[in-house]
Amino acid sequence: MLFKLQKQRGGYAFYAFVCEGADDLRHCVNLDFYFPIVISLVLLIFVAFLTLCYAGLMLYLWLGLLKTPVFRLPSPFSLLPSVSIVIPMHNEEEFIERTLQAINSQEYEGEWEVLFVNDRSTDKCPEIVQNFCENSSAENRQKIRLLNVPVNSPKIASPKKRALNTGFLEAKNEILLIADADCEPPKNWLKSMALHFADADVVQGAKANNGDDSFLHSYQKLETLGFTLIESAGYNRNKPLVASAASLAYRKKLFFNCGGFENLYDLTSGDDDMLIHRMAKISGTRFAYNWDTSAIMPTAPVNSWLALLQQRARWGSNGANYENKFYSAFLFCIYVFFVWLLVSPFLIFAGLPVWYFTLPFAVKFICDFLLLFSGAKKLKSLSLLWCFPFVEVIQIPLFSLAVPMGSLGLYRWK
Repeated sequence: MLFKLQKQRGGYAFYAFVCEGADDLRHCVNLDFYFPIVISLVLLIFVAFLTLCYAGLMLYLWLGLLKTPVFRLPSPFSLLPSVSIVIPMHNEEEFIERTLQAINSQEYEGEWEVLFVNDRSTDKCPEIVQNFCENSSAENRQKIRLLNVPVNSPKIASPKKRALNTGFLEAKNEILLIADADCEPPKNWLKSMALHFADADVVQGAKANNGDDSFLHSYQKLETLGFTLIESAGYNRNKPLVASAASLAYRKKLFFNCGGFENLYDLTSGDDDMLIHRMAKISGTRFAYNWDTSAIMPTAPVNSWLALLQQRARWGSNGANYENKFYSAFLFCIYVFFVWLLVSPFLIFAGLPVWYFTLPFAVKFICDFLLLFSGAKKLKSLSLLWCFPFVEVIQIPLFSLAVPMGSLGLYRWK
């Protein structure tokens, strides 16, 4: 076989010939094989760069997990911080009574209070909270309060931030502990989160999806595990990447010192990770991740694939709005990596070599498995991995579609 590189208009052409015992092209048969060298090299660099970005991120996260510190109880144990639990709610009638019972069952010897902030609900959830307070003991009536966002408040993109800020302004204690109104924290949750403030200013709690064994709920359980590991890896390095308001606490002084939600009200999300990024800019801020398995916050799953897509679109709606533009650019590279995994199989039919898809996908598959296996083993939840191969495939189109939907505002939120 003889190869020849020939200059043509717009670039170079690569030809392959089958020769019959001679090197002279007059005795060779053209196989009609053509591939532009420049395009080939650019594509190779492009795919290699995206794959290295993803593999580098997974390595960074995996090494971050290895830094998980051993938590030790503070001494003396009696020095417990005062805590204000703030729970925003909007039309949570389905869940709020169970949340009230779970909050009321917390075992904590320090000073604490609970502020339920009603964000203009149109169902009965504020009445349920009010009735619970009125029918409780005198101690509970002093501990649990219902606040209301004015019904005529102006419409903003993120009413949840306004509800949280309303609660923070009324909070009496030094630690602000946030939970969602559809969560049922275990009885040790408050104490476990508070104890970590012995040497921290921000504490992120672990969470787990509490759905059933259906594939839809299993998918969410495994993804929730992945989000938990990403959170932990960043906190262990004292450089948080993401956060979750389902179980998040920080010092009230730190919240107001960093500017709180200022300039974030026009963004749909960002009440967690964008806020944490602001706090990280303040020198000396200490972050901790709570791996206490007795304090994992159960979160409710969505019950349809469309609702899941809507939720992921909302989560991805602010990717370009982070104050750290390098972070936004890196997130964009990860997104393009997913898009490449989505479109490259179809390009194979147009002549693209198959390894342009199989190699990046194999790297993603192996990296994801190693990270999830490490976390599942730590949390004693290896049974979640049964659906891992299917999640790897479905996640690609779901994520590729959710990000542009979020950027364009093509989603609904209660």
